[in-house]
Amino acid sequence: MIPRWFLTTVVFALPILAVAFGVVLGASALTSALGDAAGAYGLFWCAMGALISLVIDALLLLVTLGIRAVDERHNEDGP
Repeated sequence: MIPRWFLTTVVFALPILAVAFGVVLGASALTSALGDAAGAYGLFWCAMGALISLVIDALLLLVTLGIRAVDERHNEDGP
């Protein structure tokens, strides 16, 4: 059984990571336009880290909801 707090955390992390990715990537573009190549490079890789976390979070959400659906179906069929 997947705990409810885990599912809540994964669901709330999804939009937060999406916004964080957009904001940090925008800051990277702004920093690049201002001429700070090192800062833009660092912010770009921070944005990529947020994107990787977003993909991992989406996969965790998909797997968690799948496990819960199978578990509910198993509980309905059993005695």
